[in-house]
Amino acid sequence: MSSIRTVLITGGAGYVGSILTKKLENEGYNVKVVDSLVFGNDGILDLINDNKIEFFNIDIRDTEKLKPILHNIDCVVHLAAIVGEPLCKKIPIAAKQINEFATKNLVNICKKQNIQKFVFASTCSNYGSSESIVDESSPVHPLSLYSECKVNSEKYILKNNDANFSTCVLRFATAHGISPRMRFDLLVQEFLRDALVDKKISIFGEDFWRPLIHVNDMAHACISIIQADMKLISGEIFNVGSNDENYTKKHLADIIKKHVTGTEIEILKSKTDPRNYQVSFDKIKKILDFKPKNTVEDSILEILDACKNDNLDPQDTEFSNISKLTEKISPVNNYQFDENL
Repeated sequence: MSSIRTVLITGGAGYVGSILTKKLENEGYNVKVVDSLVFGNDGILDLINDNKIEFFNIDIRDTEKLKPILHNIDCVVHLAAIVGEPLCKKIPIAAKQINEFATKNLVNICKKQNIQKFVFASTCSNYGSSESIVDESSPVHPLSLYSECKVNSEKYILKNNDANFSTCVLRFATAHGISPRMRFDLLVQEFLRDALVDKKISIFGEDFWRPLIHVNDMAHACISIIQADMKLISGEIFNVGSNDENYTKKHLADIIKKHVTGTEIEILKSKTDPRNYQVSFDKIKKILDFKPKNTVEDSILEILDACKNDNLDPQDTEFSNISKLTEKISPVNNYQFDENL
């Protein structure tokens, strides 16, 4: 039985975090959230207003403000990040600071404050490109600043794992699905938006593989790690997804075409995304008995329903990380990794 009762979530108002925050609060955990609120707090506003969680509007790079908040925390789930290569490419200095330096600094603070568990949200994009199915023992080949920062952070996190500080890395498949803090700049949502708005899905690298996971299942995976026995997860990397949810881009487009009448699929050859990876998720199923409950088709149907009945607008710039974050996030002068924190 896990002794974890108080959980701090960085990025707890975000796409994954807003769902995880609600689920943990519903399960009776004491929840603290740190978020810079670049996208607002709509996803968890009800919890804040009802004093069901403790909320701190803090940039993850502000280590002096973070330190007192981390007192008496049992577990940290670190979700806060500049997510995705297109955005990292636009603000590379800030991305490096937030995705790598701030992560390493947070690890140091947590370890000194005797926090029991540290759960890190990473990505299957770290595998880069592979002709064979990859698992947690496969070499990583980061092809972008985003995955490079994730890989560097993973190494530091696992290096700091010990008997008193249990660290775990979750390499998530590509996210999709409805969230209180919605996004339409993820692969499934992008294809679906293009089908709805333009009646056409344009594909680069039609035969390239992507593993996919519903955002609700990402939250459930985090809870599985929080509740798991220390010896099962300490110092471990888990790919998070389902073997049945590996798709080529063309297959994904075909599924969407089935549900959005009149959609044309255009195959483009000139601009190939080099990432191509089919992933095994056997380890997390075997060790933690974790298996996602939702499929890509479930996600497509729920988003279509929300667009039709809840006035969800796939063209709203509020749902794009790039349009929001490039305006609101800047580098912090002289911010670096500090191993003495």
